[in-house]
Amino acid sequence: MSDLPTIAYETESGERRRVRYERNPDKPHQAERHVDRWDGRTWVPCGGESLTELVIEGEHRAAVSITEVP
Repeated sequence: MSDLPTIAYETESGERRRVRYERNPDKPHQAERHVDRWDGRTWVPCGGESLTELVIEGEHRAAVSITEVP
């Protein structure tokens, strides 16, 4: 399960959208942002991009989890 957020919202015109942040499985040091729109039955992809920087709630985050090793 990803520790990166998914944010759902409704536009001023009433369209439902969500933004998903995911780790790139082929390049674990990178994160990607995907935007989807609701078509009444399912989420349909409508855009995305690789991110060079990821800031969540004002905190810079690495695209990979970093753990300390003894």
